[in-house]
Amino acid sequence: MSPSWKPTRAVIIAVGSELLTPERVDTNSLWLTAKLNELGIAVAQKTIVGDNRAELAAAIRYAMQQAELVVTTGGLGPTEDDITRETVASVLGLPLREDEKIATMIRSRFKSRGIEMPGNNLRQAHVPRGAVALANQRGTAPGLWIEHEGVVLLLLPGPPREIRPMFNTLVSTRFLEFTSSKRIFRRVLAITGRTESAVDEAAQPVYLRWKSKNLP
Repeated sequence: MSPSWKPTRAVIIAVGSELLTPERVDTNSLWLTAKLNELGIAVAQKTIVGDNRAELAAAIRYAMQQAELVVTTGGLGPTEDDITRETVASVLGLPLREDEKIATMIRSRFKSRGIEMPGNNLRQAHVPRGAVALANQRGTAPGLWIEHEGVVLLLLPGPPREIRPMFNTLVSTRFLEFTSSKRIFRRVLAITGRTESAVDEAAQPVYLRWKSKNLP
């Protein structure tokens, strides 16, 4: 990616039909928002998409129009409903190839546990042309860093125990090369005994001061 790439906006897409049920909560997007804000990157949108290739493709295309960084979580596993890798490759027009290093790592992981590896696990070794694989120390699905026409697509696994160390040890270090010195901070003011409209009226001078400086 060109050194001039300075991401200021991101879109997060959580992939998985289970996240559209009342039994599962998308905690990854909340955690990633905090981490991206620490890097000075505002999250413009968050989306949850089920295991549907057409809907995921539409979400990816739209996200690439809205931000310099598109982060997906989930859908990198070995089963038929893990569609993120193939869908992103299709949207970008990139062929998939098997990365022998990743394939060897997956085989070794199963062997070390004394488990016979199902053949479909090698789907996780398929990498779009030009993508950088991000090692997964706690699972078999590597992350992927893909640069395409001024946008970075960052594909991360779904389990929190995998996504968090991957982001902390690999991704945030990679981002520091491109992000600016600006950071996003928040302050919470606890107010009681006033209506929302009264608080809004009292806060108008603050709003005007921010608008005069062209700040978001």
